[in-house]
Amino acid sequence: MLLRNLVLATTIFLVTLVLGMLFAQDISAGIVRQFEEQLKPIGPTDNFSLLLLLIIFINNTIKALGAILFGILLGLPPLLFVSLNGFIIGGFISEVASLKGWDYVAAGLVPHGIIEIPMLLLATAMGFIVGIESFKWLLRIESRVKLQLSACLKLYLRLVLPALAVAALIEVFITPLLVRLVAAS
Repeated sequence: MLLRNLVLATTIFLVTLVLGMLFAQDISAGIVRQFEEQLKPIGPTDNFSLLLLLIIFINNTIKALGAILFGILLGLPPLLFVSLNGFIIGGFISEVASLKGWDYVAAGLVPHGIIEIPMLLLATAMGFIVGIESFKWLLRIESRVKLQLSACLKLYLRLVLPALAVAALIEVFITPLLVRLVAAS
């Protein structure tokens, strides 16, 4: 069941990512301007690196946990979460690529995104599982919502949380170095 929902979450993310790349560039231009300071590489010697690490980690862990827990609302919040993130990231990619180039986008997203995005998709898939069980409960069909929620939270603690910590470390300490290399070339 998890694999099927992971495929669903990934498909929704990719479709909305493409839609975002096609239609959200103007929206993302505003986001890029708002976060322009954050787009500047922050080196590991900066005073704010540990604070930034903590902020990124907490942000991602709350989003992932929320996708799972709010799945109880028939899976709609995780659906909205993955769709909006795909759309916004797609627009963001399109905007940054037009301003800085695809190599800059790859350097800025791939190092940490290769871990972070699959973990957020996994959390979304777990939210879908909880949502399906909640829907069964609502229809008075045999439901294992408590059991599924418990299993999902255990997987979150064992796999998602540590992986998001690694992704945050990479985002704060490695990604900026790669972005600097690309920007300098």
